[in-house]
Amino acid sequence: MATQKEVAKLAGVSFITVSRVVNKEGNVKDETRRKVEEAIRTLGYFPSFAGKALNSGRNNTIAVLTPARFGVGMENAYLMNVLRGIEQSCREHGQDILLSPLSEDDPDFDYLRPYRQKKVDGMIYVGLRSIPPEMMSEIDERLIPCVVLGDRPQHEKISWIDTDNERAGYETTKKIWERGHRVIAFHGLTAEHFNQNISDREKGFRRAVRELSGLDVDERLIIRGTYDHPSIQKSIRNALETLNPRPTVIFCSTDSRALAALHEFQLMDLSVPKDISIVGFDGFLKDYVSHPSIATNEQPLVDMGKRAVEILLEHITDRAQPKREEIFFVPFLDGESLGAM
Repeated sequence: MATQKEVAKLAGVSFITVSRVVNKEGNVKDETRRKVEEAIRTLGYFPSFAGKALNSGRNNTIAVLTPARFGVGMENAYLMNVLRGIEQSCREHGQDILLSPLSEDDPDFDYLRPYRQKKVDGMIYVGLRSIPPEMMSEIDERLIPCVVLGDRPQHEKISWIDTDNERAGYETTKKIWERGHRVIAFHGLTAEHFNQNISDREKGFRRAVRELSGLDVDERLIIRGTYDHPSIQKSIRNALETLNPRPTVIFCSTDSRALAALHEFQLMDLSVPKDISIVGFDGFLKDYVSHPSIATNEQPLVDMGKRAVEILLEHITDRAQPKREEIFFVPFLDGESLGAM
């Protein structure tokens, strides 16, 4: 493996000049820089990662931890959009990424090992589920720079980025109301599968109905299911077969639920939006080829991923930086699935 000394000898410059070129520092003439870069290409030189980290105290690598299950449902779409933003920002800032999915099959795996081994400078936790308490404690004890994306940990030092789910649930319900719908159902999670974001969407739905109708939501119009499609479809069929009057629209707390609802409507020979309307949440269905197109809410996941990197780098550079809390607006995307009464 070639060394900087060999590069310096071939280029006819000093070791320090090569170091300045490699580290993209100033005070190097353009002609000299070209000679060094040509020597680097000729010798196939590549900077020593370990040596650079030892000298600077930085690895220029961040860890991304997530409980997402790759290739399973729309969790995959959520993660891929977040990672796209993280990757774009890391490329701009010269950072590498170490991805570590949290596995339910191996709960004892040491996910903070890369930080202990000084392979990474900090971490982004994609909060599809809340960060485990034991992990939170060690992050605190070791002063690990950390940003949580998609959740709001109650910790005085850990920064987070999230979407305004309550407001989005509220504004979307108002749009549904404006189309003339008065019997509006909401599809959320069962209690044992608590998710704060989905809970906040339901809170926004309840607030809008209370303001618009002057009454609290009829609890029979809150339909609940787990994460899997058979559970969602079964809950929707049960609701539509028992509720009287029947809902004219179902506001689904995720696009995955909206897709499951659409499939169940087809099995029940219900036309959307002629017989019943449907609205989703997340924005994953905006490019989904369906007839009708699905009305939904688009989370700005790419922008959130970018911002998470920027905040994390601020914490890595200056450990005294205060906790950051940033909330992104979730715009409504109209679709053919939301008809007018």
